[in-house]
Amino acid sequence: MGKIKRFCLILAAMSVITIMFAGCAPTPRQLSTSVVPTSGGTISPSTGTFKGEVTLVANAAQYYKFVGWAGDASGNTNPLTVKMNSDKQIVAQFSKLTYTVQIKSNPSGGGTVRPDSGIYEAGNQVTITATPATGYRFVQWGTDASGSTNPLSILVDNSKVITANFVRQYTLVVSANPTSGGTFSPNTGLYDANSIVNLTATPSFPYDFVNWVGTDNNNMNPTSVTMNTDKSVIANFTQLSPGPAQTASGIYTGREIRLAITLQAGQWVKGGFISDSLTNVPLRILDPAFGVVQDLGYTLNASFTFQAQATGDYYVDIPYTFAFATSNYTITYTIYS
Repeated sequence: MGKIKRFCLILAAMSVITIMFAGCAPTPRQLSTSVVPTSGGTISPSTGTFKGEVTLVANAAQYYKFVGWAGDASGNTNPLTVKMNSDKQIVAQFSKLTYTVQIKSNPSGGGTVRPDSGIYEAGNQVTITATPATGYRFVQWGTDASGSTNPLSILVDNSKVITANFVRQYTLVVSANPTSGGTFSPNTGLYDANSIVNLTATPSFPYDFVNWVGTDNNNMNPTSVTMNTDKSVIANFTQLSPGPAQTASGIYTGREIRLAITLQAGQWVKGGFISDSLTNVPLRILDPAFGVVQDLGYTLNASFTFQAQATGDYYVDIPYTFAFATSNYTITYTIYS
């Protein structure tokens, strides 16, 4: 009887222990999560049934940052360990990142840039427009931007400094004296500060170039002018006078004929050519180095006008050609000095 009683006591004790362990086992609990705003990011894990504890990680989307927990959680610890002693509804809160966009003008008086400097939400596109002040032109963007596209669109993905670079411009006015004396290149226009403009004066018949007024070197042609302020430049020309008319004639048989005319640099020659040939003959004007000044083609009657660019012999040239018959020719010309 004693043994049976002790056995029963042991069984009873074991049953109590089993019941106690059964009471300590965690109960599965339901986890539900959400994010605010919905585009702000994600929570991992997002939902499910869990026993004991679960670790939550808030993952911010691009251009967002994690702010903190709400619902059945609080604070901003991330990752967050949650005791699942009841069903939980947990909210992860996110907010848009913001960055400073500083907008500058260089030089400060060179123009306006809009919009003004400010704080912008990340991911936004900001359109920036540079407007030059009077006497300036927009050149390009600098610092955290490049190129010359205007307006400029930038993505706000970090703090930026955007500089609009302007350059001062000056007006160049060019004229001829007298106005019929010749032409010049380039013409009147706006040029960047400190730029060097190369000027060329070209006399018209029967003028010769004399000098410049208002350039870096008034006695040179071509010359240059440095645009460090508004400039007014004059090209002076002088009218040449005709000398006595001269005539040369002969017979052309196909062999080359060269009529030499001795000239000083700046002198003009105006002349004509006549042939009684039944076939057109070639005609050209050559300089002292036998370079072609004018090619008058194949002709029986032509006129020519040219200015000597260097001192020396110039030539009215009838090159070699095959001729079926001889022909008479006459060359008349006048030198203007």
